[in-house]
Amino acid sequence: MQKKIYIIILSFLGIANIGLAQDNNAAIEFIENKGQWDNSIKFKGLTNAREVYLLQNGFEIATHSVADMDKIHALMHGDLQIKKTLASAKLNTTISNKDGVGSGNQSNGIILHSHAYKVSFINASPLTSIIPEKALSYYNNYYIGNDPKQWASNCKIFQAITYKNIYPNIDVRYYTDKGEVKYDIIVNPGGDINKIAMQYDGVTPQIKNNQLYIKTSVDEIQETLPSCYQYNKQNFEKQSIKVKYQLKNNIVTFKILSEYDKNTTLVIDPVWIFSTFTGSASDNWGYTATYGPDGSFYAGGIVFGNGFPTTPGAYQSSYQGSTSPAEGVAIGYDMGIIRFSPGSSTTNTNILYGTYIGGRNSDEQPHSLVVDKQGNLIIAGRTASNDYPNTSPFSSTPAGFDIVLTKLNTIGGLISSVRIGGSGADGVNIRPKDIDPGGATSLRQNYGEDARSEVILDASNNIYLASCTQSTNFPTTTNAFQTTLRGGQDGVILKFSSNLNALPLFSSYLGGDGDDAYVLALNPINNDIYVAGGTTSSTNFPGDKTGTIGPAYFGGTTDGFIIELNNGGTFNVVRSTYIGTTGIDQVYGIQFDKNGFPYIMGTTTGNWPVFNAKYSNPNGKQFIVKIRPDLSLAIYSTVFGAGSRGPNISPIAFLVDRCENVYVSGWGGGINNGFINNLGNEQDVYNRGNTFGLP
Repeated sequence: MQKKIYIIILSFLGIANIGLAQDNNAAIEFIENKGQWDNSIKFKGLTNAREVYLLQNGFEIATHSVADMDKIHALMHGDLQIKKTLASAKLNTTISNKDGVGSGNQSNGIILHSHAYKVSFINASPLTSIIPEKALSYYNNYYIGNDPKQWASNCKIFQAITYKNIYPNIDVRYYTDKGEVKYDIIVNPGGDINKIAMQYDGVTPQIKNNQLYIKTSVDEIQETLPSCYQYNKQNFEKQSIKVKYQLKNNIVTFKILSEYDKNTTLVIDPVWIFSTFTGSASDNWGYTATYGPDGSFYAGGIVFGNGFPTTPGAYQSSYQGSTSPAEGVAIGYDMGIIRFSPGSSTTNTNILYGTYIGGRNSDEQPHSLVVDKQGNLIIAGRTASNDYPNTSPFSSTPAGFDIVLTKLNTIGGLISSVRIGGSGADGVNIRPKDIDPGGATSLRQNYGEDARSEVILDASNNIYLASCTQSTNFPTTTNAFQTTLRGGQDGVILKFSSNLNALPLFSSYLGGDGDDAYVLALNPINNDIYVAGGTTSSTNFPGDKTGTIGPAYFGGTTDGFIIELNNGGTFNVVRSTYIGTTGIDQVYGIQFDKNGFPYIMGTTTGNWPVFNAKYSNPNGKQFIVKIRPDLSLAIYSTVFGAGSRGPNISPIAFLVDRCENVYVSGWGGGINNGFINNLGNEQDVYNRGNTFGLP
C-alpha cells in the first residue's frame, strides 16, 4: 500500500527579541550586573528603543533613533536600495553633544544616533539599600571574550527594584507597567518631601501644562503630572493628593498643593510617555532551534545588544559586542542562546536560561544546535573574534571567520568550547551575506545561506559537524580521507568525543575542484555517516558512483550530492552520488527513518522527477526523495511549490519521524529579491522567489 507523505511548511524570518517579551503588557526584566557592564550599573532594563540603567543614586536612560534602527534592520536583512546607497556615497553623519549641537563626521555606514541622559537624586543617602523583588526562575549568563575573569554567570533577573531610604524614610521603586518602565517615590511617615531633588544631566527639561518634557536629540520623552495618593487609615480608600513639578537649573522637585496626612505613606507616581517606539529593544534574529529530551525548546540567534554610555549626554554608537564587525557593515553582534521549559501556552512557558556567547572584538553566529541525553546543548557556528571563549587544547590561531563548537550545561554554564580553522574563511559558505551580497553565487543561492552547517550526535554523545572551509591549512587528522583543499571551497567533516576537550577523533576535507558543503546524518543501522549538500565539482567529486542514481554530474550551476563514509577508525568513503537536474540543485537536509533509509530535501530550478508519490504540485521547485541506503535507487520522489521558475523557500530544517512522516521548514519573502538563483530581473524574482502561491 502506498504511504502518504505529510508536509508541513512553516515560513518565518526568525526569533524576535530573545529573552524579552514584546506585547504591550509585557513586564520589563531588570538584570543584575555581575561585571558584564560598567561598574556603576546596578541593574539594566530593556524597553522599546531604549535601555534603562539603575545606578546607586539615580538612573540613566539611553534612547535610540527609531529611523536609524529601521535602516539598520533593513540593511542587515538585505535591503538592496540601502546597500546601493552605501556603496555609492559616503554618508555625512552627526555626533550630538549634550546640548544637541552637531559636529560633522564621515562614515561609510549607517550610524545609529542615540542619546543618553542621567537623573540623580541630589544628596541621596549613602546608606541606601537596594532590594530586588519578584525574582524570575531563570537567569542570564554572559560569556563574552576568552578571559573567564570577564565572564558573568547566574545573573539574576527581577521584575521590580526598590531603593530603600534614598532619603530618610523615602524609597524609590522601579517596576513596569504596560511594557514600559515606571518609578514610584514612596514617602513613608517621617519622610520630608522637600528633600526630593532630581538633577537632570544631558538634557534640558521643560515644564509645559504641568507636565515635564525631556527633548533629546533623537526623540521626546514626557513625564505626565504625577499621580499622587495615600490611603485613608479608616476605610483604606485611595485619596488623591494634588502635586506639581517645580524646575530650576535642571533640578526637578515636587510641591504638594493640598493637605495630606504626614503620618501615612504618600506615593508620587510619575508616568513616562515615550513619543516613538520600535518593535524590539534589541534586535534579535533567529538562526536555529532544537529540542531537549525533556521537551525543552532551545533557540539560537544573533543579538545586536547595546552597551552602556560612559558619560551623560548624547552619544553616537553602533551596537556593542564587536569593535571590528566582520561583515562589512558597522553593526556587530553576539550569539544569543535561550532555553524554554516544556509548555504549549504563553502562560506556562518559562525561560530556563538565556546567555550571550561571543568575543569582544567581532561577530559570532550559531548555525546549528543539538541536545544530548543529559540536556547539555552543543552549538555549532562561527566567530571572527580573536577572543572567543575556548577551553580546548585543539585550538586554531584566529584568522577571520573560524568554526566553533561550544557546549553548555542544563543551566547555561560553559562546559567546553573549541575554535577550528585555518588562514582562510571557515564556516562561511562562499562569503558572508553582507559582503558583496547582490545575487546568487555558486552554493550561496539564498539570503542567509552563508550560515549553513550542521551538528549531530551519536548514541555515545560523540559530536559530528559538517561545515565548509576555504583554508588551505585547515587542521586534519591522520585518518582523514582527504587532507588538502581541492577547490575554492570544500566541505569539512569532524568528529569529537563528547567533552570537546581533546583532539578530534576525525577531521577531513570533503570536495572536488569546485565548491562543496553542508549537512549530515547517521544511518541508525550501521552508524555510517551520510553527508549531503551542494557541489560545483562536476568531474571529480570524491567517491565511487558506480551503480548509484547519479553516477555523473547532471548539469547546471550546482548539483546536490550524497556521500557515505565508514564510521570507523579509517573513515573511508563507501560511495557517493550526484543528485539533480540540468538546473540549479542543492540538498539542504538529510534524515533517516528507523529502517536505515535516507531521505533528502532540497530545491531545484529544473524539472525534478515525480514518481511513486501521491502528493505533488506541478512544477514545484522544492523536492523530497526517499532513497535506498546503497544510493542505487529512489523509492519515491515528489515536489511541492507554487509552480514558479525558482524555489519558493530557503529550506531551514528537515525531519523524518518514526512513522516516516516528513516535515520541512523554511522561509521566503521580499528580502530574497534579486538573490534566488539569478532568475532574471529583480521584479521577476520578487514575483516568483517567495511564498506567494504556495499551496
